[in-house]
Amino acid sequence: MPSLDFDGEYGRTYRKSIQHTIPGHDVLHEIARAAIQATASDAQRVLVVGPGPGDALPALLNACADAAVTVLEPSELMLEQCRKTVANHPGSRRCRLLLSTLDEALKSELKGARFDLVVCHNVVHLLPSEEQAAMLHELTQCTADGGVLLLSSYSEADDEESQREVFKVAWQRLADRDVPADKIEAMKASRNSVVFSLDPSRLVAALKQAGWPTPVQLYQGLFIRLWLCRAGDQAASAKT
Repeated sequence: MPSLDFDGEYGRTYRKSIQHTIPGHDVLHEIARAAIQATASDAQRVLVVGPGPGDALPALLNACADAAVTVLEPSELMLEQCRKTVANHPGSRRCRLLLSTLDEALKSELKGARFDLVVCHNVVHLLPSEEQAAMLHELTQCTADGGVLLLSSYSEADDEESQREVFKVAWQRLADRDVPADKIEAMKASRNSVVFSLDPSRLVAALKQAGWPTPVQLYQGLFIRLWLCRAGDQAASAKT
Protein backbone atom coordinates (compact mmCIF):
# COMPACT_ATOMS: atom_id res chain seq x y z
CA MET A 1 0.00 0.00 0.00
CA PRO A 2 1.49 3.41 -0.96
CA SER A 3 2.00 6.06 1.70
CA LEU A 4 3.09 9.68 1.97
CA ASP A 5 6.86 10.03 2.32
CA PHE A 6 7.28 12.44 5.21
CA ASP A 7 11.05 11.91 5.16
CA GLY A 8 11.26 12.54 1.40
CA GLU A 9 9.93 15.07 -1.10
CA TYR A 10 6.49 15.28 0.53
CA GLY A 11 8.07 16.15 3.86
CA ARG A 12 10.39 18.75 2.33
CA THR A 13 7.47 20.57 0.67
CA TYR A 14 4.97 19.90 3.47
CA ARG A 15 4.29 23.48 4.53
CA LYS A 16 3.31 24.43 0.98
CA SER A 17 1.45 21.27 -0.02
CA ILE A 18 -0.63 21.09 3.16
CA GLN A 19 -2.26 24.40 2.25
CA HIS A 20 -3.56 22.70 -0.90
CA THR A 21 -4.54 19.34 0.55
CA ILE A 22 -6.25 20.60 3.73
CA PRO A 23 -8.99 23.07 2.75
CA GLY A 24 -9.07 25.91 5.27
CA HIS A 25 -5.87 24.67 6.92
CA ASP A 26 -5.20 27.96 8.72
CA VAL A 27 -8.83 28.37 9.79
CA LEU A 28 -8.89 24.82 11.18
CA HIS A 29 -5.84 25.55 13.32
CA GLU A 30 -7.23 28.91 14.41
CA ILE A 31 -10.37 27.15 15.67
CA ALA A 32 -8.26 24.40 17.25
CA ARG A 33 -6.22 27.00 19.14
CA ALA A 34 -9.40 28.62 20.41
CA ALA A 35 -10.74 25.22 21.47
CA ILE A 36 -7.59 24.49 23.46
CA GLN A 37 -7.71 27.89 25.15
CA ALA A 38 -11.41 27.52 25.95
CA THR A 39 -11.43 23.91 27.17
CA ALA A 40 -7.95 22.81 28.23
CA SER A 41 -5.75 25.78 29.12
CA ASP A 42 -5.30 24.32 32.62
CA ALA A 43 -3.98 21.00 31.28
CA GLN A 44 -0.93 19.68 33.11
CA ARG A 45 -0.06 16.89 30.67
CA VAL A 46 -0.50 17.29 26.92
CA LEU A 47 0.12 14.80 24.13
CA VAL A 48 0.51 15.86 20.49
CA VAL A 49 0.38 13.06 17.93
CA GLY A 50 1.92 13.59 14.49
CA PRO A 51 2.34 17.39 14.38
CA GLY A 52 4.37 17.47 11.15
CA PRO A 53 6.85 20.37 11.37
CA GLY A 54 5.21 21.55 14.58
CA ASP A 55 3.84 24.89 13.44
CA ALA A 56 1.01 24.66 15.99
CA LEU A 57 3.32 23.89 18.93
CA PRO A 58 4.26 27.47 19.97
CA ALA A 59 0.59 28.45 20.29
CA LEU A 60 -0.09 25.26 22.24
CA LEU A 61 2.74 26.01 24.64
CA ASN A 62 1.29 29.50 25.11
CA ALA A 63 -2.25 28.24 25.71
CA CYS A 64 -1.23 25.49 28.14
CA ALA A 65 1.33 27.53 30.03
CA ASP A 66 1.86 25.03 32.86
CA ALA A 67 1.74 21.82 30.85
CA ALA A 68 4.41 19.26 30.15
CA VAL A 69 3.99 18.59 26.42
CA THR A 70 4.93 15.27 24.81
CA VAL A 71 5.23 15.23 21.02
CA LEU A 72 5.11 11.99 19.02
CA GLU A 73 6.33 12.18 15.44
CA PRO A 74 7.46 9.10 13.46
CA SER A 75 9.27 11.09 10.76
CA GLU A 76 12.87 12.10 11.52
CA LEU A 77 12.60 15.07 9.15
CA MET A 78 9.37 16.30 10.72
CA LEU A 79 10.69 15.80 14.25
CA GLU A 80 13.78 17.86 13.44
CA GLN A 81 11.49 20.59 12.09
CA CYS A 82 9.53 20.45 15.36
CA ARG A 83 12.75 20.89 17.29
CA LYS A 84 13.61 23.99 15.26
CA THR A 85 10.07 25.35 15.56
CA VAL A 86 10.10 25.37 19.37
CA ALA A 87 13.83 26.02 19.88
CA ASN A 88 13.46 29.72 20.74
CA HIS A 89 10.15 29.43 22.58
CA PRO A 90 10.30 30.03 26.36
CA GLY A 91 8.29 26.85 26.87
CA SER A 92 10.63 24.62 24.90
CA ARG A 93 11.96 23.10 28.13
CA ARG A 94 8.47 21.75 28.80
CA CYS A 95 8.39 20.04 25.40
CA ARG A 96 9.53 16.42 25.05
CA LEU A 97 10.03 15.23 21.46
CA LEU A 98 9.88 11.50 20.71
CA LEU A 99 10.54 9.75 17.40
CA SER A 100 7.64 7.31 17.59
CA THR A 101 4.16 6.39 16.48
CA LEU A 102 1.37 6.43 19.05
CA ASP A 103 1.16 2.64 19.06
CA GLU A 104 4.91 2.28 19.68
CA ALA A 105 4.97 4.90 22.43
CA LEU A 106 2.03 3.41 24.34
CA LYS A 107 3.92 0.12 24.46
CA SER A 108 7.14 1.72 25.72
CA GLU A 109 7.84 5.28 26.95
CA LEU A 110 4.18 6.19 27.46
CA LYS A 111 2.84 2.86 28.70
CA GLY A 112 -0.01 3.60 31.10
CA ALA A 113 0.29 7.37 30.62
CA ARG A 114 -2.83 9.56 30.64
CA PHE A 115 -3.06 13.12 29.34
CA ASP A 116 -5.42 16.01 30.09
CA LEU A 117 -5.30 17.10 26.44
CA VAL A 118 -4.55 14.99 23.37
CA VAL A 119 -4.17 16.71 19.99
CA CYS A 120 -4.14 14.68 16.78
CA HIS A 121 -4.49 16.59 13.51
CA ASN A 122 -4.72 14.83 10.16
CA VAL A 123 -3.11 11.56 11.23
CA VAL A 124 -5.95 9.04 11.54
CA HIS A 125 -6.72 9.36 7.82
CA LEU A 126 -3.26 7.99 7.00
CA LEU A 127 -4.50 4.59 8.17
CA PRO A 128 -6.88 2.27 6.30
CA SER A 129 -10.35 2.08 7.78
CA GLU A 130 -9.74 -1.24 9.54
CA GLU A 131 -6.78 0.32 11.43
CA GLN A 132 -8.48 3.60 12.26
CA ALA A 133 -10.62 2.04 14.99
CA ALA A 134 -7.49 0.75 16.74
CA MET A 135 -5.89 4.21 16.73
CA LEU A 136 -9.08 5.84 17.97
CA HIS A 137 -9.11 3.33 20.82
CA GLU A 138 -5.50 4.24 21.66
CA LEU A 139 -6.33 7.95 21.63
CA THR A 140 -9.20 7.46 24.07
CA GLN A 141 -7.16 5.18 26.31
CA CYS A 142 -4.42 7.78 26.81
CA THR A 143 -6.84 10.64 27.52
CA ALA A 144 -7.47 11.21 31.23
CA ASP A 145 -11.01 11.16 32.64
CA GLY A 146 -12.61 14.51 31.86
CA GLY A 147 -9.81 15.32 29.43
CA VAL A 148 -10.08 16.64 25.90
CA LEU A 149 -9.23 14.98 22.59
CA LEU A 150 -8.97 17.39 19.67
CA LEU A 151 -9.06 15.47 16.41
CA SER A 152 -9.11 16.44 12.73
CA SER A 153 -9.21 14.18 9.70
CA TYR A 154 -10.11 13.74 6.07
CA SER A 155 -13.76 12.74 6.24
CA GLU A 156 -16.01 12.36 3.20
CA ALA A 157 -19.67 13.34 2.95
CA ASP A 158 -22.19 10.78 4.17
CA ASP A 159 -24.04 10.30 0.87
CA GLU A 160 -22.69 9.85 -2.65
CA GLU A 161 -24.46 12.82 -4.22
CA SER A 162 -23.14 15.24 -1.60
CA GLN A 163 -19.73 13.65 -1.94
CA ARG A 164 -19.69 14.25 -5.71
CA GLU A 165 -20.64 17.90 -5.23
CA VAL A 166 -17.96 18.40 -2.58
CA PHE A 167 -15.27 16.93 -4.80
CA LYS A 168 -16.33 19.03 -7.80
CA VAL A 169 -15.72 22.10 -5.66
CA ALA A 170 -12.53 20.66 -4.18
CA TRP A 171 -10.90 19.98 -7.54
CA GLN A 172 -11.91 23.43 -8.81
CA ARG A 173 -10.37 24.99 -5.70
CA LEU A 174 -7.06 23.29 -6.47
CA ALA A 175 -7.17 24.47 -10.08
CA ASP A 176 -7.88 28.01 -8.85
CA ARG A 177 -4.77 27.73 -6.67
CA ASP A 178 -2.74 26.86 -9.80
CA VAL A 179 -2.01 23.33 -8.67
CA PRO A 180 -0.75 21.46 -11.79
CA ALA A 181 -3.24 19.09 -13.41
CA ASP A 182 -1.00 16.06 -12.85
CA LYS A 183 -0.85 16.80 -9.10
CA ILE A 184 -4.62 17.13 -8.95
CA GLU A 185 -4.93 13.75 -10.65
CA ALA A 186 -2.47 12.30 -8.13
CA MET A 187 -4.61 13.64 -5.30
CA LYS A 188 -7.70 12.09 -6.85
CA ALA A 189 -5.89 8.75 -7.09
CA SER A 190 -4.77 8.96 -3.45
CA ARG A 191 -8.37 9.00 -2.21
CA ASN A 192 -8.89 5.91 -0.05
CA SER A 193 -5.63 4.42 -1.30
CA VAL A 194 -3.12 6.71 0.44
CA VAL A 195 -5.47 8.90 2.47
CA PHE A 196 -8.55 7.21 3.94
CA SER A 197 -11.81 8.82 4.98
CA LEU A 198 -12.66 8.71 8.67
CA ASP A 199 -16.39 8.05 8.78
CA PRO A 200 -17.96 10.15 11.58
CA SER A 201 -19.94 7.09 12.66
CA ARG A 202 -16.66 5.24 13.26
CA LEU A 203 -15.50 8.03 15.55
CA VAL A 204 -18.83 8.09 17.40
CA ALA A 205 -18.68 4.30 17.85
CA ALA A 206 -15.12 4.44 19.20
CA LEU A 207 -16.05 7.14 21.68
CA LYS A 208 -19.20 5.31 22.76
CA GLN A 209 -17.17 2.16 23.38
CA ALA A 210 -14.87 4.19 25.63
CA GLY A 211 -17.85 5.62 27.51
CA TRP A 212 -17.50 9.09 25.99
CA PRO A 213 -20.32 11.34 24.76
CA THR A 214 -20.86 12.17 21.09
CA PRO A 215 -18.11 14.47 19.71
CA VAL A 216 -18.78 18.09 18.82
CA GLN A 217 -17.87 18.97 15.24
CA LEU A 218 -16.23 22.39 15.40
CA TYR A 219 -15.35 22.85 11.74
CA GLN A 220 -15.73 21.40 8.27
CA GLY A 221 -13.91 22.60 5.17
CA LEU A 222 -15.06 20.49 2.22
CA PHE A 223 -13.79 17.02 3.24
CA ILE A 224 -11.81 18.02 6.35
CA ARG A 225 -13.47 17.95 9.79
CA LEU A 226 -12.39 19.00 13.27
CA TRP A 227 -13.97 17.44 16.36
CA LEU A 228 -13.84 18.24 20.05
CA CYS A 229 -14.16 15.06 22.12
CA ARG A 230 -14.57 15.04 25.90
CA ALA A 231 -13.48 11.98 27.85
CA GLY A 232 -15.91 10.17 30.10
CA ASP A 233 -15.05 8.15 33.19
CA GLN A 234 -13.18 5.18 31.71
CA ALA A 235 -13.14 3.28 34.99
CA ALA A 236 -16.92 3.48 35.24
CA SER A 237 -17.45 2.55 31.59
CA ALA A 238 -15.20 -0.50 31.99
CA LYS A 239 -17.60 -1.87 34.65
CA THR A 240 -20.69 -1.55 32.46
